[in-house]
Amino acid sequence: MTRPANSLKILLLILIFGATSGSSLAVESRSQGRWPNPRERGMYQAKIASTGKILWYVNWETTVTPKLDHTQRVEIQERGYGQPWRYNRPIVWRKRLVFSTEGQDGQAAPFLRFQSVEGTRWTAEGTLLSHMDIRRSANNRQILYQDSSVGKTDESGVLPWTPQALPDELLFHWVRTLPFGQSLQEQRFPSQCNLVVSPTRQFRINAQVKGTEVVTTPAGTFSCYRVELFPQLVGPLKVLAPKMALWCRTDPPHYWVRYQGPVGGPGSPQAIIELVEFEEQPGR
Repeated sequence: MTRPANSLKILLLILIFGATSGSSLAVESRSQGRWPNPRERGMYQAKIASTGKILWYVNWETTVTPKLDHTQRVEIQERGYGQPWRYNRPIVWRKRLVFSTEGQDGQAAPFLRFQSVEGTRWTAEGTLLSHMDIRRSANNRQILYQDSSVGKTDESGVLPWTPQALPDELLFHWVRTLPFGQSLQEQRFPSQCNLVVSPTRQFRINAQVKGTEVVTTPAGTFSCYRVELFPQLVGPLKVLAPKMALWCRTDPPHYWVRYQGPVGGPGSPQAIIELVEFEEQPGR
């Protein structure tokens, strides 16, 4: 009786990942331009740090559109499959992240401004589970957040918007904008963003480059900057601040190849998210 379900899961994997997986898991890097490049795509996998158990896979593809005001519109499409923390069965999901970048200094883009994040999740059989919609208001003063799950009360909220505000789905992409060219002595202050984690809550997170390390992932071995992330929690919550680290390749466009830290809210397990495949289109 389990064969049809397993066949369905295999079919879903083919549908989700077949469009971007290619015939090899090796990294293909054809350009050394600043981020964001006109087009990038690849795959990550998440696993429990202590056991190596695979939690999920995500394929993503990035499209960049130059604008007349010298900014760039960046859209990231994600497709995932697996069993995230707190789920008792495999699910599939899609996310669409839209933001703009500003700055033409030849380094990684120095400024990222989010516009919207949308995401939908289904069971492996195709039953709708939830839909999330986070977007910046038209007057650039508020963040409109709505999260609806089948069979549960909708969660919604309005948060104040600042140029540093980011939904947590964009955190790793934001890290690519850090001043990697500076020495540790030049980094007098950590880079900061206001991370939006729920319809009613956001907090500041600091990021600081701590040096370089060699990192090996399923996609290969890379020279990377080690970036440590420090949530700025207050009061009793300080003791719950997780330890998080992200490794970005030292060569431009500084794509991230590994994350180590929690994969959910308080009590979630320590996990490793690693690059499995990466491909970029040469910059124009």
